Amino acid sequence: MMFADLVDLVDLTGQLREFGINLNSDADPGEINQATEEWLLSATTEQVKALLESLEAFQQASQGLILPAAKDVLDTLLDELRSR
Repeated sequence: MMFADLVDLVDLTGQLREFGINLNSDADPGEINQATEEWLLSATTEQVKALLESLEAFQQASQGLILPAAKDVLDTLLDELRSR
């Protein structure tokens, strides 16, 4: 029997907190998006690039094992970061 570790919002929140984004570990999608938007207001170009690279690697490493709510938030964040 094979078990897969699915990526959820807690995992994504932990990734974002490593960049200084102020989030509780139980943040919902709206709180994650809001906190990230606030962080982006003061982030440098280098910080945005580092976060983008980190989230792309995070997405790649998960190999598609992301729960729908986390996938939606991650896709939204990646789109936002890529547009900057």
